[in-house]
Amino acid sequence: MLGDTAPHAAYTRTSMAYTVLARRYRSGTFDEVIGQDHVAQTLKRAIQSSRIAHAFMFTGTRGVGKTSMARILAKALNCHVFPAATITPCGTCDSCQAIAKGEDIDVIEIDAASNTGVDNVRDIIENARFRPARSRFKVYIIDEVHMLSKAAFNALLKIMEEPPEHVKFILATTEAEKVLPTILSRCQRFDFRNIPTREIVQHLRHIVKEEGVESDDEALTLVARAGAGSMRDALSLLDRLLSVGEKRLTTDSIEQLLGMPRASAIFELAASIGKGDAKQTLTQANKLINNGLAADTLVAALTDHFHNLLLINTCGSASDLVDIAGLNKADVDAQAMAFDAVSLVQNIAVLEELRRQLRGSMVGRALLDACFVRLALSAQFARIDELIGEVNEIEAAGEKKKPLAGEASSSREVRPPQKPPEQMSAPATVVETTSTNNDHSEDDSEGDGDALPAVGKVAPAEAQRSIFAAFKNAPTRANKPAPKPAPTPAPKSTIVVPTKPSEIAVATALHQTDNTVVWAEVLGHFKQASPGTAALLSNGRLEAIEGDVVTLGFEYANAGSGSMLHSNKEKRQAVAEQFARVIGRPVQVEIRTEEASRVLQESRPEQATSSRQAKPSLKDVQPDEADNRPTVDMSAIESHPLIALLKEKFDAKVVRVEAMDSTPTV
Repeated sequence: MLGDTAPHAAYTRTSMAYTVLARRYRSGTFDEVIGQDHVAQTLKRAIQSSRIAHAFMFTGTRGVGKTSMARILAKALNCHVFPAATITPCGTCDSCQAIAKGEDIDVIEIDAASNTGVDNVRDIIENARFRPARSRFKVYIIDEVHMLSKAAFNALLKIMEEPPEHVKFILATTEAEKVLPTILSRCQRFDFRNIPTREIVQHLRHIVKEEGVESDDEALTLVARAGAGSMRDALSLLDRLLSVGEKRLTTDSIEQLLGMPRASAIFELAASIGKGDAKQTLTQANKLINNGLAADTLVAALTDHFHNLLLINTCGSASDLVDIAGLNKADVDAQAMAFDAVSLVQNIAVLEELRRQLRGSMVGRALLDACFVRLALSAQFARIDELIGEVNEIEAAGEKKKPLAGEASSSREVRPPQKPPEQMSAPATVVETTSTNNDHSEDDSEGDGDALPAVGKVAPAEAQRSIFAAFKNAPTRANKPAPKPAPTPAPKSTIVVPTKPSEIAVATALHQTDNTVVWAEVLGHFKQASPGTAALLSNGRLEAIEGDVVTLGFEYANAGSGSMLHSNKEKRQAVAEQFARVIGRPVQVEIRTEEASRVLQESRPEQATSSRQAKPSLKDVQPDEADNRPTVDMSAIESHPLIALLKEKFDAKVVRVEAMDSTPTV
């Protein structure tokens, strides 16, 4: 019986003595930290300058060294070998060894995930008042601090803002966004980055050498990439591989032990996608899945392969960003050049979307197969830049889109006239367009040489200026010719005229139509662009277009709209610009409102007739040539029908008569 128990006891002692690689090779000083040099250097300089904060926040993904850095900082603060804080703790004194094991009585490590309540924080506050037992500082390391409740955070606020001089707080979290901003504002924050693959490989190479195991660099690269930036995850995978007892680590053994797809199989799958062979792609994917590979693992491996191809395609095979393991470098470079960068970006995006959909889908295999077929047949889908290029080529060649069978052309389509009026003929200097059917030479001054360019063609600048001049001098097509009014000053602001051939063609057609079409176009524009202006215009009417003057009339009932439009220079200018676009030449707008005397005449025709015969109107009063002031007959003013009506209705009287624009007004 003793013989049976002795080996068992020895076996028990041996198994309990083993320490995993992640703990055994944990960094002990600032210089040993892997991949977080920016944090280590900052903390070292703070210690050297004696500017050590009372609270620190370490944030980053799992396994990047947050807890290790917290323990190193605690050792630097409390190392017994040095009389003050140091950047090189000895690691051998009682304090350093106890802190490394997490057993020091003055360095309290708290797991906030299991101590979330406010009572746990109250215990911290109560114990923080007492000085440390044997060290310079009492250090609280609170891991996963984002798990504390809101009440616990609020209880921690005061002591973190003004802690005792012998207390330091080090908070660690993977989700800093869940920590209250009031807590974050009281800490010095340090963001830990994901450790690069090459730095993990260097550390793994050192560890396998210490463990007496041979390995290939490609095998260690596979382990480092599987760690996904986490040193602890990579060390856990290496520990799992070493536990098998292999004396040499190879890519084949690692792929088999870790359940990873063979790199050659992923390479062949990507090659089938690149060739557009959907059948071969599905066959290879099915073989991988039947061998026990999970769908999400396959998607992740293929995404990583396309990522490497993208890096080689854009940065070159010599870039440090490329991590290739288990494949011939020349073959991978050739495959990367077979794809274009746009296709690789699209493939990665499609695979990432598939990975998200696989999580909650009941038909994951169908989604996987559909995605792989889509990737293989991606060459059959038209790219947007190619479509845009084709459209630009069509426009440059002047081709028109042919209507579908049975489809009538749009009733609003406007075509330029084949023979413009004589008033619109352009000089002989118009350069010929790019049309192949209607070629005209530069010295052709007759016929089609003066025609407007076809839709889609670009007229030269000289031709456009000639066309604009022709538009400006062309008479409008009115029902009855009206005498041209006295010339008025041109508007101060520049009127925008058509600059595109399509706008010129529209302006030409509208120029030859009835004024109702022009008015409808102007109203339609302002109903979309400026409803307020459209409301004012809808109360009026287009009376005439004579030369470069557009006259708008407003009845007496809508005289207010006309006055508002006249007084608002910006609105009036906008109306003039829109008329210029529609008509095709610069114009200015005149506002005319119906006079009250005319309304009175219509309501009292007999009285108005007699008054008109007996008494002069306001406009009949002529200015005095001596002093350039109007001479007003007060009796005529007071007997005016409008004045008489005002005096009768409102008991008013004439106080003063002023003259504006040589026309006396009351």
